[in-house]
Amino acid sequence: MIPFGAQAESDREQLLKRIEGLEQRVIELETTTVLSDPETRVKKIEVFVDENGFEHDTQVPGSHRITTYQRERVYRRQTINEKIEEALDDAASRNVQLGVDAAIILQNVQQPRGEDKTADGNFYQLASTDLYFTAGIAQYTVFFADIVGLSGTPPDNEINGTTLVNGYAARLIKQNDLSLREAWLMTELWDQRLSLVVGRLDLTNYFDANAAANDETSQFLSDALVNNPALGLSENGAGMAVVYDPKSAFNFRLGYQQSSSTASNLSDSLFLLLEAGYQANPFHMGEGNYRIWYREDSTGNGSSAFGVSLDQRLMAGITLFGRYGSAENTASTKRDSYYSTGLQFDTGLGFNPEDAFGIGYSRSDLATNEKETLFESYYNLAMTEKLRLSFHLTFLEEKRVDSSTDAYVISGVRLQASF
Repeated sequence: MIPFGAQAESDREQLLKRIEGLEQRVIELETTTVLSDPETRVKKIEVFVDENGFEHDTQVPGSHRITTYQRERVYRRQTINEKIEEALDDAASRNVQLGVDAAIILQNVQQPRGEDKTADGNFYQLASTDLYFTAGIAQYTVFFADIVGLSGTPPDNEINGTTLVNGYAARLIKQNDLSLREAWLMTELWDQRLSLVVGRLDLTNYFDANAAANDETSQFLSDALVNNPALGLSENGAGMAVVYDPKSAFNFRLGYQQSSSTASNLSDSLFLLLEAGYQANPFHMGEGNYRIWYREDSTGNGSSAFGVSLDQRLMAGITLFGRYGSAENTASTKRDSYYSTGLQFDTGLGFNPEDAFGIGYSRSDLATNEKETLFESYYNLAMTEKLRLSFHLTFLEEKRVDSSTDAYVISGVRLQASF
């Protein structure tokens, strides 16, 4: 049996050790935490109101219970690491961020058919670098600018096709020079349901979108498989885009821009676009996006066009895409027509989990009897997180105004770095 005095001494030592441990924890908390700025919180409470309208915490005779809300100012304990992270995040959101997207495209042309052999056997190399600048101006308000440098010779200068076989040069006036591709301010309103973009725009970023065929930097190189040729947008310009997306099945877009840099006023070169989009999951196959658009261009005698764009997930890793467009031709009473279709494969169907590959077909029938048929396949290999290498093979057939036909086989390699 332990003597009473010894037991009391043992309890006292344990109590002192516990007090010492608690003191140490308090010291750690005081050195690693700070009080946050005061926050206003709304708290739900129940009170009892008597016949005279006075509130009581407990029920009194003749009173009835009501639910009300009370505001209170509180301080929250935060670790110093949390405060540092918050400060860094806040500074990053206000600073200008820089991004780089650089590509080198090497292409070879073989011409098995046609009398004009200008491009036959030639190699072409194009280097493109985009510098992206973004800055948070205010809540839900962002400034963006894209400066692009393009140098080299694409095969389009010697093929002279209906559409470009290298989409990197699309909507750019000068090569071997620096150009301001875009510079705009975007703000989001109504719980981020409405987006307004004002400045120098590329309207193809907001209209005629397609999940499987809309990006020359990672998908098809041929411009006919990047955007609908019926859009007829030859260069970027000052304008505005409005996107209403209520986060439901439907979304709507309206945009305009100056379509010619040589025009003396906006009225003489107004390019106007309208689009309605619908998102669905038919037969539970996967997500599908369906879009219909209409445009008018007041340049010259004016022209109009309409088109549709769709991408539908068929199963995991396989996406079907398609486009159709019809445009007025100012040189004829007939209309130009364009259509394209194809498949994209991704999500682990390639050699690496992040690889993607696709096949596409496009057809252009002009009112002037010129016709273009194009097939393209590509394989996009993910080498690292920021570096990709893709291989392209394109068959192009051009029926000219004089009814002669030229055929080309174009092989290419694209090295893309994004950081």
